[in-house]
Amino acid sequence: MNSKKSKSFAEEFRERLDREDLERRWKLEALDFLFSETQNDADNFELLWIKPLLASGLNLDSALNLIVEARFRPN
Repeated sequence: MNSKKSKSFAEEFRERLDREDLERRWKLEALDFLFSETQNDADNFELLWIKPLLASGLNLDSALNLIVEARFRPN
């Protein structure tokens, strides 16, 4: 019985680590997108992404976090 529980806990822990690793990779991908967009076409990125969010009342930090989240979780 203890062996079964230990295996179950180990499997759950492994799955959790896998999910966290995947989330980190998605966040890095989102940050890569953000940095690429700002370097490739900073004016257009600001016009299309940043200014509308600032106009809606968000501060810059919140706007960038929202963009990263939108890229991270597009649905």
